[in-house]
Amino acid sequence: MKSCKRYCLAMLAMLAITGPSLPAQDVGRVASLLEESDAFISAGQLDQALEKTSEALRMSPGSIAAMEKRISICILMGKDKEAMKYADAAIREYRDEPGFYYLRGIANNNLQHYGKALADFDRVLKNLGKTDAYKAYLGRGVAYMHTGQQEEAMSDLTKSIELNGTNAAAYHSRAMLNYEMKNYQAAADDFLKVLDNTKGSDILYFNLGMSYYRLDLNDKACPYFHESCTMGNENACRMVLMECSRSVPALK
Repeated sequence: MKSCKRYCLAMLAMLAITGPSLPAQDVGRVASLLEESDAFISAGQLDQALEKTSEALRMSPGSIAAMEKRISICILMGKDKEAMKYADAAIREYRDEPGFYYLRGIANNNLQHYGKALADFDRVLKNLGKTDAYKAYLGRGVAYMHTGQQEEAMSDLTKSIELNGTNAAAYHSRAMLNYEMKNYQAAADDFLKVLDNTKGSDILYFNLGMSYYRLDLNDKACPYFHESCTMGNENACRMVLMECSRSVPALK
């Protein structure tokens, strides 16, 4: 029974990669193409990544992994309408595959179709295990933010963080929500968590500065305004001129 179970699981995984009709001798080639695509994605070479994924799909049109990767690459390239088209086609073929609904939800968020995004993420969370649920909670939380449902957004973003404590995007979204709700200390705490898990940017430093500024803590705000200004953020430079002394302590 144990060996049969291992064999069945292996076959199911193979079908997810290659689809049911690919000759066995080509399985390795499809897997290799998808690995090459991942390497190009990591290097930021999205055109090459899409080319490798398209080649894999020509060999195995029913490959779930390749279909998901093509949609993901289109989203990374800002081609959300194209991603939507591929997601819709994939869902027609695999109606119970949560990954396609998740990716369509991301595209819907990007296209500001927030009601549709909520429906997609609802579908995902009914069928997805806890391992990847943090992504769906993040996506749905963002959609709730844009539809003005602050309580629901806060709940989902917090669930996302509870499931993955290094999820910088969830911390950032919750920080923005806290700022919008005038919870400035909570916003600052979340922005600091973003810094713990990702590289600082001019926008992040500016947002941190604004959170402390709203708390009347200019001694904490000004170093972040100064850092943001040195990175080219004009709004931060204005805050330095208006609110900060000429001698601004550097960030540690």
